[in-house]
Amino acid sequence: MSNLGSRLLTAVVAAPLLLGLLYFLPWFAWGAFVALALTVACLEFFAMTHPDDRLARWVGTGFTLGLYALLTTSDFGARGAMGWVLLALCAGVPLALLYTLFRPLDQKSAMLRMASLALAPMYLGVGFATNTLLARVHDEMSTRRIGAGFVVFSLMVAWLSDTGGYFAGKGIGGPKLYPSISPNKTWAGAIGGLGGSVGGALLAHFWYLPELPLGKGIAAALIAGALGQLGDLCESLMKRSVGVKDSGGILPGHGGMLDRVDALLFVSAVLYAMQRAGWLIP
Repeated sequence: MSNLGSRLLTAVVAAPLLLGLLYFLPWFAWGAFVALALTVACLEFFAMTHPDDRLARWVGTGFTLGLYALLTTSDFGARGAMGWVLLALCAGVPLALLYTLFRPLDQKSAMLRMASLALAPMYLGVGFATNTLLARVHDEMSTRRIGAGFVVFSLMVAWLSDTGGYFAGKGIGGPKLYPSISPNKTWAGAIGGLGGSVGGALLAHFWYLPELPLGKGIAAALIAGALGQLGDLCESLMKRSVGVKDSGGILPGHGGMLDRVDALLFVSAVLYAMQRAGWLIP
């Protein structure tokens, strides 16, 4: 319960700041905040894969931030912009290989270090970028409120899933979902998490994003919420593979930044893809 109290206190302090950034400042203010969160997440990620190579942590973080900036400041759908994005993604693999080749350190961990340098820009850079791109939806719809609403929707789908899963798992218990990776998660918690995500869709439709059709909002919340839970398990597997419990300790009650956004990265990507396809709000 003390951990839950820390989480609630962190949320109470953070919520007004996040909403102020979204609703009262231009989208690039939110983009700068997300870039800061991305920097922290990258350093946590590379601290797990490169514990003895501080230079590699900043090299990987720099490349990931560069891809994030390219994605969020360009016209994501334009042919020319997509060409630069694909070039950056393709260049990341040989750069990761060459960096590790010329800075070999422990050769037994070379494959892990190569793979992590190539993975982070796609996993973190693209994931964080889709959240900022949701805030840019207002560029196309001529209202900041809709872009901000999409971001809040993504946050609620991810974080209400976490809350619903916590209370359902604690209150009901039952069979474990994936005990070898996350021994505390149960099937009841997973279902409760989906219920929390649907609650996020209901709040969006009836409160701050009425343009979102109710049926489509619920369907999007279920899909994104389920994938968000899988994203949480993916990050748990990463941590288990390197023998750490939390990615960091920057957020009281929440662990590290990466622990807090593991589901959100998947949720944001799914919701942005749906909106980009014109499926949510035409």
